[in-house]
Amino acid sequence: MMNKLLFTFLFIFFTHSIILAQTIYVATDGDDNNNGSESTPYKTFSKAISEMSAGDICIIKGGVYEEQLSMNKNGTPGNPLTFKAADGETVEIKATSTVDGWEIHNGNIYKADVDMAIESRFRAVYHNNDYMDLARWPNNTDNNRWTIDCQPVTGGDGAHFLADNIPNIDWTGGMVYYLATHSGTSWTRPITASSTNRIEHAGVDINKWPFSNHNPQWTEGNIANPHGQLFLFNKLEALDSAREWYYDNVDKVLYLQTANGNIPTDGSVQYATRKYAIELNGDYIKLEGLEIFGGAIKIHNNADNNQIINCKVIHGSEGHDSLTNASAQVGESAIEVLGDNTIIKGCTINHSSTNGILVAGWAADDCIIEENTISNLDYVGIHASPIRSSGDNMKILKNTIFTTGRDGMYVAGTGNEIAYNDVSASQKINSDSGVFYTVGNDNLRNSEIHHNWFHDATAPSYSHNPNSPAKAAGIYLDNDSKGFTVHHNVVWNVSWSGYQVNWNNTNLDFYHNTIWNAERAMDSWDINGPQLDNKIYNNYANTGEWFTKTATDFEIKDSPIFADSPFEDADNQNFMPAIGSALVDMAPIITGFNKPFKGNSPDIGAYELGGTRWTAGINAIEDTGEGIPWSVLNTQFTIATTTETCPNQNNGKVNIVANYPEDYVVAFNGTNTNFTTETTLENIEPGTYDFCISINGDTESQCFSVEIKEADEIQGISLLTQNKLSVNIEKGTAPFRVSVNDKVIFKTSEKSFSVDVKHGDTVEVKSDVTCEGTIIEPIDLQGNVVAYPNPTQGNFQLSLPVHEGKVIIELYDMNSQLISSKLYPIESGTVDLNIENNPDGIYFAKIKSKKPTNVKIIKN
Repeated sequence: MMNKLLFTFLFIFFTHSIILAQTIYVATDGDDNNNGSESTPYKTFSKAISEMSAGDICIIKGGVYEEQLSMNKNGTPGNPLTFKAADGETVEIKATSTVDGWEIHNGNIYKADVDMAIESRFRAVYHNNDYMDLARWPNNTDNNRWTIDCQPVTGGDGAHFLADNIPNIDWTGGMVYYLATHSGTSWTRPITASSTNRIEHAGVDINKWPFSNHNPQWTEGNIANPHGQLFLFNKLEALDSAREWYYDNVDKVLYLQTANGNIPTDGSVQYATRKYAIELNGDYIKLEGLEIFGGAIKIHNNADNNQIINCKVIHGSEGHDSLTNASAQVGESAIEVLGDNTIIKGCTINHSSTNGILVAGWAADDCIIEENTISNLDYVGIHASPIRSSGDNMKILKNTIFTTGRDGMYVAGTGNEIAYNDVSASQKINSDSGVFYTVGNDNLRNSEIHHNWFHDATAPSYSHNPNSPAKAAGIYLDNDSKGFTVHHNVVWNVSWSGYQVNWNNTNLDFYHNTIWNAERAMDSWDINGPQLDNKIYNNYANTGEWFTKTATDFEIKDSPIFADSPFEDADNQNFMPAIGSALVDMAPIITGFNKPFKGNSPDIGAYELGGTRWTAGINAIEDTGEGIPWSVLNTQFTIATTTETCPNQNNGKVNIVANYPEDYVVAFNGTNTNFTTETTLENIEPGTYDFCISINGDTESQCFSVEIKEADEIQGISLLTQNKLSVNIEKGTAPFRVSVNDKVIFKTSEKSFSVDVKHGDTVEVKSDVTCEGTIIEPIDLQGNVVAYPNPTQGNFQLSLPVHEGKVIIELYDMNSQLISSKLYPIESGTVDLNIENNPDGIYFAKIKSKKPTNVKIIKN
């Protein structure tokens, strides 16, 4: 009875929950007096929110919305409040409005009345959705926000700058942006007075960080720019270039010069109206499939368990730095997270002057940032990052990040996992940073950095002495970092250290990482305390060396550094160890560190031959330890044949070598043979054979055709001329033994050679294989006689193999009638004869010797 009552209660409870959940619709052509159904949607978010409760879903129809989405209600676990784009429709929520009514101001500059009420440093203007520059000098002539187009500073202090060729206008009330030669951060201040070579400003305290080494008195020997650089902005008189704007806050007038110099069309110019497009003040709220333009998303403090899924944030946080900022960093971001257990997944964040995703550790822990694409961040060139987190127990997984002013990723806090991220193209403005960057304190972080790709970062040329490396590191554990396990990462193409570790570092474990084409493998500024209990085990690098100065700072084991690539294809970023390379099976097992491996021992570096070809980024393949099943079609087989050793022996061979070990089966001539890397098939009759190789249990195969040839009998061509026998061996096995009249005169491995002979000799040539036989050549010098010209008109010569001497020659006509018999002299191997007085016809010249020779002569 009790079970029945419980079932009835649960049924009523869940049925009640389902009944309470509702779907509400919002559309740009809706009406708040409607009932919020799909056919009669509301017009505003605020109306929909007023009708929603836990478990409700607000479907937003396609279109552009300028209303802020501000949510201060709570969902519950399993029943979130959901705002999502209608299936297949684009929903764009803008923190901007359009300005129309343009008229000419002068030249190519146009103006329009508008009230830009947002705080001045967050003002932004877009023309045809492209970001415009606040009027400045020097101009951004290349329309590239990464080439900061500054003027070198020649001197100054905490209250003024010296620079040449400053435009002769009153810059008072404008602003100065400054990037120091240290190039670790920038700062901005209001201008109080100016001349053509001097800018005075509100001032900074150069005795305190960050201004202590980011001021014009600081120099690092940078030959090109020893005192830093600046640009001036926010004066109407500076509006002299395409894509620039200025706002007169007194008269409420916006001035703009478009890219093509034409007057803006209605609806083409937008300006920022608020900092945030979306603000969440409640728990268990889910945003899905929304596009945000010109403003940020903020999850407020104590707004927990919220989700941002598959959203886009474009130009989420634009503007300049605070004019009173006394820090090297900023709190603005395209997505600001101050709530615990936030999930940001599958989102795209593109263009922000500062951070991409900011998780404030004082307010937010236990968040997941996964599978996001984040690019074009930190145009201010300050301590800002595509992902900047100081929360604890963060999971930052499978993100693709590229093109940013400073760090590719900054993660502090404790208990974090940073894995399978693909991060590149950082340090576009600043240096002394890393593709991955963090700073420490006295606490062990107990964080794990694994299976990431950190690559292709070079600090700008102005940030360093030309004779020193550009300080863009791969993995930078700065200022007392402690308690990190760094394993299975690949760092490549960075202009500074693969690992950079500074100050009082302890308990850093670098296991099984690969560093390729870093300026050096590792470096450290070992000041401000000892470095203890750090390990570098089973790493590989191709440049530099691992840092160590004492017996207790960094323990280095089984971590070779050599230049030759041990990889399958490093040029194409394939860092799997090649078969037989110096990394394979060369890494000892690390006690307490779990690493699956193939073969007899783990491989050195980030990849295991035969293991998972893991990848990083939004489509990452995780490292399970198991390789993708190998296909025989990927194996390269080297096949060699050996012919019979002697005729009729039927002992041919086929040797097969695979470049990858597997359980192979070769089906040859009706017999199956198993092998792993190499096998030799023997006792094969001469003939042509087709055969196939497969992996045991698979249907795929590679097929080949080979020919086993019959054993050779020695064969050759000989030519007898003037006491020399020239021999060319066509078949046979070297070396060759040459005999004359049964006496060996020499051995040779050459297939062409000659032998001195005389009439009546016998020459024998034998190969190195007895069963190949012998070439026997009897020498008959007199039988080798040629007449020329033939036919002849009467005078002709006989060419004899005898160089000098005399010989009897008889001439006969075609009826065998003897015409003449004479003793002729042999001169240079020839004899002259004449039958001019004889009628035309056929004649025969008979050379008298032990073996007479007849030569046919034609006279005409």
